[in-house]
Amino acid sequence: MQLLEGQTLREWIGPAPPRTSQRFQELLTLAIQILDALDAAHQKGIIHRDIKPANIFVTKGGEAKVLDFGVAKFLADSETTPESAAPHETGELRHFTMTVTGSSMGTPSYLSPEQIRGERLDARTDLFSFGLVLYEMATGQRAFAGNTAPIIREAVLNQPVVPVRQLNAELPQDLERVINKALEKDRDRRYQSAQALRNDLARLRQGPRVWWRNRTPLYSAAAVLPGAENVVAGRLFAQESF
Repeated sequence: MQLLEGQTLREWIGPAPPRTSQRFQELLTLAIQILDALDAAHQKGIIHRDIKPANIFVTKGGEAKVLDFGVAKFLADSETTPESAAPHETGELRHFTMTVTGSSMGTPSYLSPEQIRGERLDARTDLFSFGLVLYEMATGQRAFAGNTAPIIREAVLNQPVVPVRQLNAELPQDLERVINKALEKDRDRRYQSAQALRNDLARLRQGPRVWWRNRTPLYSAAAVLPGAENVVAGRLFAQESF
């Protein structure tokens, strides 16, 4: 097996959301790499079904690795499974970062709505779970939390998430829109492929990195476009770009 040195994404996230432009760029870089891995798996007809921070590793070189395909399935074999069967119905306290084995696959806090409903799965289930991971990377908090699996399941199925920028106002609105689309409960309204989600994050990373809110500009817009100070400054103020 490949020797990996570094930390899990859970450890990378830590207790606080990103507060610097460098940290935010690391977030985007890792997210894009994770989506590249998911896209490669999906292209081979494989869905992971247990995407969560503990199953993603960040090497010392800053490379993201998606691990633990223990409950993965080929798309052609992804029959309807009782994701919300007995282990989720007991109401007992559990460690909700652990994968539940047997009749219930995946980790409760990172299941997609269709997993909970026991529907036939496709690649979009991984994209919802990744959206939950991205939400956590951006805010330092889980999108859906609770003391029992039924509480978490109810939240995933019926409750909206707290807006990303309410928890971390320094994030750009475009990232919030990307996360919201990834977390659409109706999978037909969600991102339809890892590549589409990756492309939106790549465009966000390549955007005008001018302001990190409440901090010094990374570069002067007027220096880039001499004579257009008023137009550029007004545009940047309106967009609240990072």
